[in-house]
Amino acid sequence: MTSNMQIFMGSALLVICSLLHVGIVASSMPSVKWVGQKLENRKVMVRNAGLLGVGVMLILLAHTVQVWTWAFAFMLSGAFSDLDTSFYYSMVTYTTLGYGDIVLAPGLRIFGTFAAVTGLLTFGISSAFLISLLVAVFPAMNNRD
Repeated sequence: MTSNMQIFMGSALLVICSLLHVGIVASSMPSVKWVGQKLENRKVMVRNAGLLGVGVMLILLAHTVQVWTWAFAFMLSGAFSDLDTSFYYSMVTYTTLGYGDIVLAPGLRIFGTFAAVTGLLTFGISSAFLISLLVAVFPAMNNRD
């Protein structure tokens, strides 16, 4: 794959994954609100744990969808012939762990870096979502002088 094609394909997949992530997080807001309403009369700790648990599970879902998306993209690009290696490389790159035990061929290295950029971007979005959820769950902490 040419450098320009790698940049184009990587950028396209970055945009798709980012939209998926934002879509999952945004569409989860009513679910989080519903859980909050269902747990409204419960002990504070149960309500807070339930809300945060749902938030974390939805974020995990969003990241899992993206890792699988990258895994299939690596397989379709011919980077790897088996799903295990493709998923492993996708996970290690997306999380920016980067063990380095498996590397892409020179014709796909630029494309592969976009998986790491996707992970960095969407982990930031996830962090912002969890912080906003914490602010909503613990409003008394916002009113301290």
